[in-house]
Amino acid sequence: MFDRLILSEEIIDCRGAPVAARGAVLSLEAIAEAARRAPALPRRALEETPLAEDVEATLGERVYRHLFGGDAVRDALRRALLSVRFPDIVFEELLAIRRAGSQLHAHAFATAAVAVRMLLCAVRGARGVPDLAAAALVHDLGMRHLPPRLLRQRERLGHEDALRIAAHPFVGAYHLASVLGPHPAVTAAQSHHWRCGQGYPVLGRSPSRSVEVISVASAFAALTQSRSFRPDPYDARGACDVLASEAMGGFADANTVKLLVHALRGGRGDPRSVRFGRERTGHGPEVNLYRHVAAPSRSTV
Repeated sequence: MFDRLILSEEIIDCRGAPVAARGAVLSLEAIAEAARRAPALPRRALEETPLAEDVEATLGERVYRHLFGGDAVRDALRRALLSVRFPDIVFEELLAIRRAGSQLHAHAFATAAVAVRMLLCAVRGARGVPDLAAAALVHDLGMRHLPPRLLRQRERLGHEDALRIAAHPFVGAYHLASVLGPHPAVTAAQSHHWRCGQGYPVLGRSPSRSVEVISVASAFAALTQSRSFRPDPYDARGACDVLASEAMGGFADANTVKLLVHALRGGRGDPRSVRFGRERTGHGPEVNLYRHVAAPSRSTV
């Protein structure tokens, strides 16, 4: 079972400082230990950083107009995202991703905004919204440690490259644990590709509902954004078609996908009343070379 891995190279943060040595074994236990050892660093709000301008850019994306429609909705999302609090080093990681022109930057902000919108449709003014926004914003930090060519690749991944992709939840979770300590972002990083037990890595138990929200929001954001293997993205309805199919196939949590559809419909009524139809009416790309990364059948240790 894929429940741990040996690092094939050192993990370095954006300042050039080592996070984990080559040959280190990463596992859920190692991540928990890194969180226990993490220093208590001072934190500040996202609104105090240059990243604040990216919130407005995300809320203005046309593809999300049905999710983020209305001044009251955008104000609530804006407040939640701007109130995210991290140590400076985490904001520096996000700024480094932005400077690199990486697709990970837009993906991070879109995932956070979609996840917050979904949660607000479910529980309204929950106290945990800023923590969910923070977790969603950095859930894919492990991808920053991959060779840039893997983010530009059009063809199907070879075995070794697929293993590197499959390692990114462990890498991201360990990196975040070493900086943030016990934080929802650590759980989101290690669990967002769980796919109802069909994905990776192997977990001892199902993730929380909030992590499921981040997982579905991440998938929706990825489907609605251009990628090298899919230059023409799905529209919002087409992305929901894909997620509904995955939910019916047991690869995504059905109630969480229903919550996304409910949010797209304006958040009125009961999300449990949403029903998945068999007909697919959304826009799908003409060229889509994406294939889900298969979880390694065995640990790399």
